[in-house]
Amino acid sequence: MKKHKSEFNIEEIGRFRFFSGIIVGLVFGLVLNQFFLHLIKMSNVLSAMTIGYWKTPISKDPDFYYSFFWSLFSISLAFSFTSYLWTSKPYLKNRRETRINRIAHTNSIFIFGLIFLSVSRLLQFYIEFHYEVDYKIKEELGYLLFMVPFFIYFYNWNFILRIYKSTKPFLISIIVFVIYGLILSKIKNVW
Repeated sequence: MKKHKSEFNIEEIGRFRFFSGIIVGLVFGLVLNQFFLHLIKMSNVLSAMTIGYWKTPISKDPDFYYSFFWSLFSISLAFSFTSYLWTSKPYLKNRRETRINRIAHTNSIFIFGLIFLSVSRLLQFYIEFHYEVDYKIKEELGYLLFMVPFFIYFYNWNFILRIYKSTKPFLISIIVFVIYGLILSKIKNVW
């Protein structure tokens, strides 16, 4: 038996839900990116207070590796809220789509909370050992670190792909995801 999926379009999701999800995702990605970048700068201040001297100038911005990672990471977490808004429709055409939609609705917030809490714990570890041990994530993990934001992004899209026929919007959104990540990595300080 062949399962028929609905097309992924604005009318199927709902015009308000679709556009508010995109706006919330873009703005929340910018806010989270600035939050993480300011948290890293604050770690320099905390380590200087602990050690008693400055190893790096306070005005030094993170290099492209870290700023690109934090921008992709913040966009993928913001996309959790976008998919949460997109899947907030209570009933779809059939029971299977409604069931998967409710699972996607719950899992998008769950993955946001789980990853955000885990990373906040790892950031504490990074801040504690950043200057005393000279622990460098870039040398230890390399490009494997970028699998985390891509996993979060693909995890949220997985449920959308299970509900709707959305291969073309998925491929377009990957390009938008990377381009918006590059734009956010160039923005060092908004406020």
